[in-house]
Amino acid sequence: MIRPPFSKILPLLFILTSISVYSVPLDPDQKVYQPGETFTEDFIKIDFPEKALVRTESRKRWRAVPLKDRPWLAIWRKLDRVGEETLGTKVLETVFPDTTPEKFSISRTEILRWSKEDNSGGNPLQLYFFLLRKEDKAYTFYIAFYKERQDLKEWFSNPNRYLNPQ
Repeated sequence: MIRPPFSKILPLLFILTSISVYSVPLDPDQKVYQPGETFTEDFIKIDFPEKALVRTESRKRWRAVPLKDRPWLAIWRKLDRVGEETLGTKVLETVFPDTTPEKFSISRTEILRWSKEDNSGGNPLQLYFFLLRKEDKAYTFYIAFYKERQDLKEWFSNPNRYLNPQ
């Protein structure tokens, strides 16, 4: 009996396709967020101006980078140890010397924002640092983006962007 040449290949193709259908992501600590998709935890939220890769670096720290061109970076962290918030504020005073933070209060959340311009590798950057406090919880947001990108400045400078109304 003559066997068709693909008779040995067909079962192999079936096995390979079934493996890919039931496969698990290589790194479960990473997720791609589409524009309009929101990361939410407790009273905070963050969405991104473009497709972004969010990586959980620990159970209380996350980092997001765009998948194209890398014009910005966002890092946020939950503060939950006693005194960590006060220590963080003192560190910020050294990073942002002679700068008084802007203060906002939205939805019973106190927001402090520091900003400054810096250079990294010859690229002019705009830096924002937010401290958000609500009741006994606090989060920090560090945002860096290319200074010439006005669209990113408008996107990331709005403190409402980081609050999840509850």
